[in-house]
Amino acid sequence: YHRVTADNRQPSPFSAPREIAYACNCKQIPNLKDRNPAPPQNRTKYTGTKVKRLIELEEMLVAYTRTVISTAGHVSCVCVLFGSNLLINVIDSAARSLVKVISTVTAAQIEQDLRTPHVERVRTFQDNRDDLIVCRPGTGAAEGGKSGPNQVMDEAETLKKTVAYAKEKYPDFDLSSMDILGNQKKLKELATNLICNELGGDDPSLLSDDFQFLFPVVGPLTKTQFVEAFSQFKVREAFPTSSANFYNFQVDPLEPNRIWMMSRGAYEHLGTLCFGPSKFPATNKRICLPPQCFSMSFNAQGKCYKLTGGYNVDRSAGVETEGLGGMFGIVHALGLMKLPFAEGRPWKRSLMWEALSLRIPQVIDDWKSVLATEMTATKSLKAPETRSGEKRKSQ
Repeated sequence: YHRVTADNRQPSPFSAPREIAYACNCKQIPNLKDRNPAPPQNRTKYTGTKVKRLIELEEMLVAYTRTVISTAGHVSCVCVLFGSNLLINVIDSAARSLVKVISTVTAAQIEQDLRTPHVERVRTFQDNRDDLIVCRPGTGAAEGGKSGPNQVMDEAETLKKTVAYAKEKYPDFDLSSMDILGNQKKLKELATNLICNELGGDDPSLLSDDFQFLFPVVGPLTKTQFVEAFSQFKVREAFPTSSANFYNFQVDPLEPNRIWMMSRGAYEHLGTLCFGPSKFPATNKRICLPPQCFSMSFNAQGKCYKLTGGYNVDRSAGVETEGLGGMFGIVHALGLMKLPFAEGRPWKRSLMWEALSLRIPQVIDDWKSVLATEMTATKSLKAPETRSGEKRKSQ
């Protein structure tokens, strides 16, 4: 803010406009002839505090305005979601009630609805026998394992107890020559044999007569329905080089006739895929499915009576499938068709979930953030004033 003097020979540091002098907290405008006046006391400190206060106030005002506007938007969205959900529920309830009446009158029953999925046939801790579970010491729920009940199971010791209990309770398994209860080697051998025969589709003799195929959406299917459906898909013809990549075989220590495994399949569409009445020619696309959990339960004769799978354990993995597993994931990843039902499409949150679990909590978090910022700014602005007041008193 230097201004050249009238004779245009030497700039003067005190030729600034009057408002600049006041902004610098000068009590009077210095004499233009005074080349080296004493600088005002605490000029930089006072000016910085004042500017900081103005900036803080401006930022708080902007934050409040934005929060008020966003809150109004969230409230409006919640109202729309509530209203839409109410309307959809009314239509859904009316449709299901009408269908139920028609089904009852015409005896149009769905056979699958009359079929009860198989529950655990070998029960251990489910019989109120928590003494069968052995946990590792020092694995409590809090304070680094020092507090609360132990959370990590000692699988080997637990398996010994559950096997002994199961053999006493279920003599069929004890008298069987298969000896599969808790037998990791035998159960893995049975599971591998099933996998090598297209999960029993190529050799139905590996499946029990009361076999059930139970996936997240499909099933429970009977043995006949499963073999028929599998033959219609012709998966091997559509994906001749596919590999399901099963791994991590592990006996369930609390259900010792069941073995769990993971799968992260890789498929390349090189042939015609039959999906219902539709046939899709080869696309030559390669896809990777997300990690999925499978299980196989075997009876005393070593035959599989329940096959579960297709349960995606990480919907963020497998970008092409967008969280879908099984055949739905393959069809979606290949872009063959958009299935007409919600179960065959990527997960989408419900209206009420968005309203109650996302929108309303977001409003609360926004206001907490604004109020916390205001408190911090207030404390930071009061601190310099307190220190300056104390200094004046001491002087």
